[in-house]
This record gives sequence, C-alpha cells and structure tokens, in this order.
Amino acid sequence: MLLATVIGIALIIASGCVINNYIDRDIDKLMERTHKRALAQGLVSGQIALIFAFILGLLGVSILYLKTNPLTVLIALIGFFFYIVVYSLWLKRRSVYGTLIGSISGSVPPVVGYCAVTNSFDLGAVLLFLILTTWQMPHSYAIGIYRLDDYKCANIPILPIKKGIYASKIHMLMYIILFILLTLLLSICGYT
Repeated sequence: MLLATVIGIALIIASGCVINNYIDRDIDKLMERTHKRALAQGLVSGQIALIFAFILGLLGVSILYLKTNPLTVLIALIGFFFYIVVYSLWLKRRSVYGTLIGSISGSVPPVVGYCAVTNSFDLGAVLLFLILTTWQMPHSYAIGIYRLDDYKCANIPILPIKKGIYASKIHMLMYIILFILLTLLLSICGYT
C-alpha cells in the first residue's frame, strides 16, 4: 500500500505540474526562476504536454483506486482540482489569496497517505492538513520576497507586492505561531 500510494500520488502531482506549466507558460517566460521550463521555451508542444499530463493523472488515479480506497482517490482529486482550477486557472493571477489556495493542494499529498492507511478523514487528517498549510505560507512568502522582481515582472499579485514586505513578514510570523500551535494539537489530541 505504501508503494502504491507514493507512486499514485506522485503521478497525480506530476500531472498537475505539467498542466500548471502549460497554463503558466506565458508568465514562466518572464520569470528568472521559471524561464527555462520546457513549455516556456517551446521545447514541448502544449498538446503533447496535455496528453502526457492526462496519462500521468489517469495512471495515478488508477493505482490509488486499485490499491487504496475511494476516500484516498477523492482526497487526491480534490487536491488536483484546487491546484489546477482554483489556484492555476482562477486565483494565481487575480488575487493575493492565490498563495493560500495553492497551499491547500500542497497539503493534500500527506493527507492522501493518511487516508490510504486509515480510510477515514478524521481530526488527525484535518490537523495534518492544517499543519502543512500553515507551514507552506511563510515558505511561499519568503520565496515571494526573494523573487519579488520575478513576480512583479509576471504581474502575479502575491502578498509582498500587494501589501509590502513588512506586512508579509507579519503574516509569516502569524503563520509560524499558528503552525506551532497546530503541531502541539497532535499530541494534545493523542495522534503522537
């Protein structure tokens, strides 16, 4: 089950990454961090990339479906949906909250593993999800500050651009405090 879960979710993540690279190929060309991606450089056609992404996703879902349980597949697909539709297609270019929504999909893979083993979405799954979401926020804001010029050039409305670096650091600190409190809840609630 461990191997099937890791391979299945890895294939779904890879599918999402390929689709995200397809969606963002125009802005990836503008950013130092991403300008060498194959789709941004035109080294791979968009049609081939989407076919490849479909195959990866289908294989990943099939493996999870055959070797784990329906809940695991559902959680993986929810994460995929948030990454592609809610984050990549809708909020990334429109809202300062795109980063928060992106962290949702980034928090899903460990929850997929949890659900594969337990076949339940309980408080432990919720805590794991929240811990990973709050961990990703300061990490993402730090990248946004470090690559501020990239994000400005691509016109992506991240917090450091819209609210400033100082406000971003305050948000980072709040997320770190929340992260610490959530990790303590694992012990308080008897999950460690």
